[in-house]
Amino acid sequence: MKNQAICPPEWLSKNAVYQINPRTFSKEGTLNAITKELPFLKELGFNIIYLCSICKADDSDDPTTFSPRQKASETGNPNNMYIINDYFDIDKEYGRMDDLKNLVNRAHELNMKVIFDLVYAHMAISAEIAKRYPDFVKQNLDGTPIISPWSSLTTDFKSEGLREYLYSNIIYYVSVVDIDGFRLDVGDLIPIDFWKTAREKMQSIKKDATFINEGHGYANTAIAFDACYCFPWHDVIRRIFCHEEPASDLRKTYENVLEKCPKGAKLLREVDNHDTVTDWKIRTETFAGHDGMEQIEVINYLIDGIPMVYSGNELACEADLNMFANRFYPGKYEVTDRNNKYSEVSLRRQNIMNTLNKMKAESDLLCYGETAWIDTSCPEKIVSFKRSLGDEEMIFIGNVKESEADIEIGDIIGDKKCILANGEHKTENGVLHLSAREYAVFA
Repeated sequence: MKNQAICPPEWLSKNAVYQINPRTFSKEGTLNAITKELPFLKELGFNIIYLCSICKADDSDDPTTFSPRQKASETGNPNNMYIINDYFDIDKEYGRMDDLKNLVNRAHELNMKVIFDLVYAHMAISAEIAKRYPDFVKQNLDGTPIISPWSSLTTDFKSEGLREYLYSNIIYYVSVVDIDGFRLDVGDLIPIDFWKTAREKMQSIKKDATFINEGHGYANTAIAFDACYCFPWHDVIRRIFCHEEPASDLRKTYENVLEKCPKGAKLLREVDNHDTVTDWKIRTETFAGHDGMEQIEVINYLIDGIPMVYSGNELACEADLNMFANRFYPGKYEVTDRNNKYSEVSLRRQNIMNTLNKMKAESDLLCYGETAWIDTSCPEKIVSFKRSLGDEEMIFIGNVKESEADIEIGDIIGDKKCILANGEHKTENGVLHLSAREYAVFA
């Protein structure tokens, strides 16, 4: 019998996570710029803001200390946001600690939650805490610190001092800054007993604070994590929309991952994040087209799990982004043009995101309902699944390819009505006709 996963707080289960890298969110690249935009995001129905790593980072200008990805960006930016120098301070690139507190306060006034990154698997070579307490990091036999392939120090969780230091860091952000939870950067690299204790300490202060693991440790959703990333999902959904992979591969991937999960485990459903927009040469928005990206978002919201939307997706943004590019070292990259809100394609995307956010927040079916995949006569092009809870049902049927598809629907739809669609979805003699990238939702 499978273990039972942790039941996340309802505020996480019934909403999407909206991820922000402050560097690429706006031209300003600051926490204050995000705070100003919160009312707009709230209007679209986003209730959870996730900030990428904003703690004081390593800023050595010695290129030999740059990580491989940092070098590959060719920005020359010495500041690697995921190699932390000081866990108790905010990097001046984004503002001050008071700016973070103001952002959190404003979000709470709007009934929004704020989570951000904990980057605990490694730290900067220049970190004062590692110099003061050398046993906090892994060492060579001669006592010198081991330098990782990412030009960082690797933290050593055999050190009780390191554990207590990081527990206090979590407690500080929850109690003093009023953060609502954390995304755990490469959380699988850290012993699960650390996260279990950290969760207990965190929730002794804020009982509905949450942990989201960035990793493959699905089994640990029964121990310490409220939700877990699902990298195979974003990989396959990108391939079927942007390459020649058949639609049926989405179901195969879903079922393969499900076998590894505790009962009721919540997985993040996304295609864009700060890593993919950096590493994939063509944005999904551009590769799949606006119709394709819209359908991806609809699938991610309607399938079981927790949808995650990368900042700019709600505007149909196609900007060329890179996590190492900022306003001081832009390189060849761009930022999200937040003044582009009023273009036709952006308004259309805002409308669908608003609709999806309302559906997610108001539907027990989408939060707690079971998922069943539906066989169709066109498995290479069609993704189709059903969500059910008691007598309530919702069916999604989508053509993921750039050519038309005719499928026999038999009694799949029955007397259900279309509640969401991006086309006419003509039905004749038991055959549903879908044009390129067309989808329809029935309930």
